[in-house]
Amino acid sequence: MPDPEGAVLAFDYGVRFTGVAWGEWHSRICRPLLSLEVRTRIQRWEAIQHLVREWSPQRLLVGLPLDHEGQEQTTTRQCRNFARDLHRHTQLPVTLIDERYTSLEADRQLRSAGISKLQRRSQEHAVAAALLIEDFFGLTVQARDALLSSDHPDFFTAALPEVSDV
Repeated sequence: MPDPEGAVLAFDYGVRFTGVAWGEWHSRICRPLLSLEVRTRIQRWEAIQHLVREWSPQRLLVGLPLDHEGQEQTTTRQCRNFARDLHRHTQLPVTLIDERYTSLEADRQLRSAGISKLQRRSQEHAVAAALLIEDFFGLTVQARDALLSSDHPDFFTAALPEVSDV
């Protein structure tokens, strides 16, 4: 079974903005880092490589956008592709995690803190990424083991040289 312990980086992927958060398994501490706003794929991967070097995660999480009924939507495929590319670029294990309602909750938290609409727009994705980590840390042992199992269709492991389309 893969060891989930250590630092994780989470990504709330978007075509324009990608939120990034950091968390540490033992302390259960997590915090939003930033929302990447990049114009090109090259800029995105350079920024991500820099974050991986700086924060030294053992695992990466990517939010998987599903509709309110748990069904896939257009952006789901984009996130799967991003997760696969993230694994290929970093050679780190990547886990997709249900991100339903994280953006709404992030917006609610920022509104409650009195953050302006303009600032919320740039911070929302990073806060949503932190919520992904909180969700991951809050999973039961059985649910986490199932999610991290190589039998799970959304499990990407660094031990595999090539990841098939999921």
